[in-house]
Amino acid sequence: MKVNSQSNNQSMLTHTLDMKSTIKYFLAYFIISLLFQYSMGQNNKPIGINISSVSDYSTELVFTDAFKQCRQWISSNASGGGPWDTGINVPLNANGYPLQIPFDDGIHAPQLVKTLMLWDIGSAVPIGNYRLIVKGNGKVRLSFGASGTYNCPLDILLPVTGQVMLEILSSEPGNPISDIKFIYPDYTDTYENQIFTTEFLTFLKDFSVIRFMDFTRTNGSQVASWADITPYSYYSQAQESGVAWEYLVRLANTTQKDIWINIPHRADDDYIIELAGLLKQTLDPGLKIYLEYSNELWNAGFSQNGDCAAFAANLGITGTPWERTWKYTAKRSADVFRIFNEVFTEDDRLIRIIPSQAANSWLTNQLITYFKDPAFNPDLVKADAVAIAPYFGGEVANVIINNHEENDVTIPEIIDRLEQSLPDAFEWIANNKEVADEHQLELICYEAGQHLVATGNNVNNTVLTNKLIAANHDSALEELYCDYMDFWYQHAGGLLCHFSSHGTYSKWGSWGIKENFQDTENPKYKALQNCVFKDNTVAVFTPENAAEDLILFPNPADQWITILLHVPASGPFVYTLFDLTGSVIQTGMLHSGERMDTSRLSNGCYLFQVQHDKGIFVKKMMLY
Repeated sequence: MKVNSQSNNQSMLTHTLDMKSTIKYFLAYFIISLLFQYSMGQNNKPIGINISSVSDYSTELVFTDAFKQCRQWISSNASGGGPWDTGINVPLNANGYPLQIPFDDGIHAPQLVKTLMLWDIGSAVPIGNYRLIVKGNGKVRLSFGASGTYNCPLDILLPVTGQVMLEILSSEPGNPISDIKFIYPDYTDTYENQIFTTEFLTFLKDFSVIRFMDFTRTNGSQVASWADITPYSYYSQAQESGVAWEYLVRLANTTQKDIWINIPHRADDDYIIELAGLLKQTLDPGLKIYLEYSNELWNAGFSQNGDCAAFAANLGITGTPWERTWKYTAKRSADVFRIFNEVFTEDDRLIRIIPSQAANSWLTNQLITYFKDPAFNPDLVKADAVAIAPYFGGEVANVIINNHEENDVTIPEIIDRLEQSLPDAFEWIANNKEVADEHQLELICYEAGQHLVATGNNVNNTVLTNKLIAANHDSALEELYCDYMDFWYQHAGGLLCHFSSHGTYSKWGSWGIKENFQDTENPKYKALQNCVFKDNTVAVFTPENAAEDLILFPNPADQWITILLHVPASGPFVYTLFDLTGSVIQTGMLHSGERMDTSRLSNGCYLFQVQHDKGIFVKKMMLY
């Protein structure tokens, strides 16, 4: 009996200690969670941003390595004659570099390849000394805003004054040219530790959600299987298949922003399973995922609309082409949600979206009705939100043309007509809110803003285009934007994602909230600052913004992690690593840009703290 009593006492003691450890763990986790919620601030007006697609002509300079945004290879006759683009396919390796230059297929003239960077973006080009790194044996030539012919391998600094063309003149098959880098002046010594430009990260800090629809080239996507995705190590991320998903994850983890992703309309189940698994393994577990099947499937202007009608017919789904597309939208959305539900068992991370047309609340109700139909959703998976894009001013440009007013209409008159279009957008919001409430779904906005753009042949009217662009820079637009967004937050209240971030204004539209990083006085951007951002406090428990100043890369990490501290430091800084119980796991000294070995640490979530004379910086660190 005594033995049993001792055993019972020991068991009770162990149970008590386990309970204390458990309480300590969850208390620490709760406190840490509160700290990180506080670090995110008060999000009274949830605001997201659609970032631009990656291209050589984009003014949104995403990567510190400009070559990651270069144009796809253009083949040309090595002799220098012939067309600008011969269209001849030059064999490439797995990372997209030519196996041999000149390439001779025995039929055509020998070929070289060239690419363009920072093309036609004017003052958005960073001027200064770039770092050009080329591995392998061969020869490259630069022209336009940079010049010179160089034997490779090489690692040099060279002046750049504008757009650049790079040609591979020769590449030896035994050790072909590979791994080209063209580093912006501000990052020549830090590019290995900082993937994304500071300007890009700084711009994103005021938003809570990043929508990656254009970033992953959703519209008209031909991606069907996981084998079709852009590899992370590919020479350029400016591909028709969009940017590699790993870069999306790294950007989200670095900025600590929730993500809004769009599944390609052709994607098979294996693709969706692979993507869900990648996000589950590598995306910070504190970040949410807004999940949408394709983009604007109701819109006949996009090829995915007709494709989905055909997919539906192949499954025996009946109706007019547009009805088949609506039904297929419901069916495939349910498939996507089901697969993600199976991977992400913690449902609170997923916001499952039914997309609809802002001007047609009847369609919103119809899409939700189809989604709830067991014929299209046999597992009866749940949705969380319905998303619309209540643009305003969509008819202004065409009315001007139809009335032959383009030569006489003034900028103030265009602004007045924009203002007169607001009640239509407000009615769409109110009508869709009523439908969403009826179905107990949140109403959110996938795209928003002005819609001053002509359609059809009207886009070629230069006089009109110039006035529409001027209207987008007119200071009176700021007040309209504030009224527009105020109505949204007062009557809908959910997330609003502006379309879009940065882009040069043209006959195709003035979508960017700024034309480039330098366009900080743009009235649309000032409206966000004065009417949205100011109501959302981005507070941190450090004197400065840790999301910008303390970067952990890669994060999540495996064998090692690089620490980059963007504050003045003449020497090393003190760091401390905590687990979620608040226990100190490791402490020491590091220099900014130095790697820390994490191979001996257990997988999981940690807090990485830096002590600096500017303050204490803390960031979540994930190991897997």
